[in-house]
Amino acid sequence: MKKHHPQHHRHHLRLLLPLLFDGTTPLSYLDHNLRPKPDLQHELAHLASNEFSPPLSFSTLEPGKPVHAPDDVRHLLRSLVECTSPLIEWSTDLIHQMGYSTYKELFDNQILQMPYIYKHYIDKNDTGESFGTDGKYTKELLEKHQRTMAFWTEADIDDSISTDDILLLSMHGEDLLDMDKLVPTVQRMFDFEDVNDVVAFASTIRDFVAALPEGGGNPLLTMNAIATRAARRRDLPIDGLRDSIVVGDGVLRFLEDTGLASSGPEFVHAHEFGHHLQFEMDAAMRSSRYAGTGGYADDGDARRKEMMADAIAAYFLAHDRGGNMGEEEIEEFVATSYATGDCSVMDEDHHGTPEQRKCAAAWGASQAAPDGGGLVDPEAFVREFDEVYGRILALDGVECALVLEDPEEEEVVAGGGW
Repeated sequence: MKKHHPQHHRHHLRLLLPLLFDGTTPLSYLDHNLRPKPDLQHELAHLASNEFSPPLSFSTLEPGKPVHAPDDVRHLLRSLVECTSPLIEWSTDLIHQMGYSTYKELFDNQILQMPYIYKHYIDKNDTGESFGTDGKYTKELLEKHQRTMAFWTEADIDDSISTDDILLLSMHGEDLLDMDKLVPTVQRMFDFEDVNDVVAFASTIRDFVAALPEGGGNPLLTMNAIATRAARRRDLPIDGLRDSIVVGDGVLRFLEDTGLASSGPEFVHAHEFGHHLQFEMDAAMRSSRYAGTGGYADDGDARRKEMMADAIAAYFLAHDRGGNMGEEEIEEFVATSYATGDCSVMDEDHHGTPEQRKCAAAWGASQAAPDGGGLVDPEAFVREFDEVYGRILALDGVECALVLEDPEEEEVVAGGGW
């Protein structure tokens, strides 16, 4: 398995600093008399702050709002003093190839969110889904999706949550080259007076994307994995939508390029499924229900939500009745959690440093030992996570130690590491 450790900060700065002042932004939806739909802006801002966001401070801004390069420089210099990660190194290289101003145009015009909007609002079905180049991850992800739903349904001892009707959807940058898909996507995202303006803007986007390195296959176009909740109540669906997990080809490409393609895709999927458990339990927003029982109560802590999802994913994948992964696969998905950590420690949407994310995944995987253990109810798992959350943040050696089963002696052993 390929090892991943923080790289020298000087290399990262050399890549980024020349990109932060390289031109203007000629492409603009305003030139086509379009206005972003107000009802989507919160959702689009959330998409821009996911754990796979490139290492620029776009996540603190609103899509469509101009980005000021000097602010990005200061943000980067602060964060790079703290850490870096495989995701930061990889995405920086891709932005360097594309050019900062080009990436800024993609961001400012909400083009990076268009593959998701098409899949979630326009396509709305899970027939014929294909994951990764030539569909190479389709079979394993679809099978693991069914197993994940069955696992957590069985673990839910009081039948208080519902996670057995979640769609698994794929997201492709190539959809931005298809006018039959792109035009209705633009219509869903922007208010307009004349449909000809929509068609003209869609045509401009298509040509812009086609000129990118790798065209519609550029992984930055779909560098996202999302858990979507279509309704606040199960009996009140919105526009016929259903809860879903949407996985972008860009995420799978990142895992391939960094040597994490064996168990990394399944970890990303299981992480997003963890968010669906949180939706059902309302654990991410109402952690104070556990106050007074030793739980960690902080309703505004984005790290808790993401690191808990890491732990949930790791527990499922390591459990004999879940993913039933072996030592090498477990070590690789723990490395995946490390790889997706971010360094924006000053941002309110900070998801945890690479070391904190790694610790959360190691803790979750360790809860699946020993061999033949029973299933932990989801709400009980959240309470156990909250008990140790402060120590995980502090990178406590006991909580961060990866405990694995010894396949020969059928006993639990500490170690693992990567």
